[in-house]
Amino acid sequence: MSMKAISSKPDKPNFQGPRIDYYENGIKKQESNYIDNNLNGSQLEWYDNGEIKSEKEITWDAENKNPITKIVHFWNKDKQQTVIDGNGQYEENDENLYEKGPIKLGKREGVWEGKNLKENFSFSEIYNDGKFISGISTDKENNKYPYKVLMEKASHTKGMRDFYGFVGKNYRTPNVQGLQGKIYITFIVDTDGSLSNFKILRDLGHGTGQEAIRVLKKAEKWTPGKMRGINTKVLYSLPISITTSSGSSNYSPNQEPTFESEMLRNTNPNW
Repeated sequence: MSMKAISSKPDKPNFQGPRIDYYENGIKKQESNYIDNNLNGSQLEWYDNGEIKSEKEITWDAENKNPITKIVHFWNKDKQQTVIDGNGQYEENDENLYEKGPIKLGKREGVWEGKNLKENFSFSEIYNDGKFISGISTDKENNKYPYKVLMEKASHTKGMRDFYGFVGKNYRTPNVQGLQGKIYITFIVDTDGSLSNFKILRDLGHGTGQEAIRVLKKAEKWTPGKMRGINTKVLYSLPISITTSSGSSNYSPNQEPTFESEMLRNTNPNW
């Protein structure tokens, strides 16, 4: 997929104004508008055959730092318009997720049904005025998983403060005069809470990145993250600050974990 947009920062995307995304076949996929790098305004979508899919109205919720989406019109793949002026039946279908349900005044309402195609489980959820109330997932063995939140972050069993303390206590700073800066490392919290797939994004040489991996491999299991009530893999990042003049290593949490199966879901995180 390709896209065209204007960014106020050439070295780092910071979208302003219209943004157009295209399918690999060159057909326009989505036309959105940004204000200060946030989705805001009308959004049009098309199927990969060029047929119109939907018209949405998006406003930015500055307090919660999330876009609020209203469905104005929707057409299914058979060219039938099933949402008119914010009311009707809506469905979403991509390589990872299928879901459908009623729309009232542009928002989700009542019972929604869907399936996570990547993780192979189905779900049923209740919405009221666009707000998620509760849901229940069913896996391929017909086990049921009720939930009150859509996503739960993975966390250290003794708390994140204890985890950062463990890293700081066990990290061995190399004895190299004048060495200072940050190491960036990512890892996966697996469905059983174990840590794996360690990747060094940036280090300072002298084995600083490998030392971070050594420490993380010694860490206790975490409480795994959950998506729709079912344990899921979660990607975390950890920056470690090194200052050899004081012979210490500092550490700080990442801003937010990333749920792997949601990483590339859509330009609009609400859908």
